[in-house]
Amino acid sequence: MDVDKTKFIVINESVIGSIIKDIVTFSMFAGLLLFNHWFLGGSTVVDVMFIILTLGFLAGKHSKTRFEGTKEEVIKYLQDQKA
Repeated sequence: MDVDKTKFIVINESVIGSIIKDIVTFSMFAGLLLFNHWFLGGSTVVDVMFIILTLGFLAGKHSKTRFEGTKEEVIKYLQDQKA
């Protein structure tokens, strides 16, 4: 039985775009931890859950169903998949 699997293709951005994306990601993560400490009483359990969720998200980015590359690499990858 042939099972179709979904593939996710990500086209890499420029260096400046990558730096901005990293700054926004770090700011959101730090904001979650600050929100916990300012408004939720600073529970360590909540901090640990935020960290585990983040690590799970990062692990998912390295999945076998995900391909990341430049536009040229994506075109070549898709052509190879057709053949």
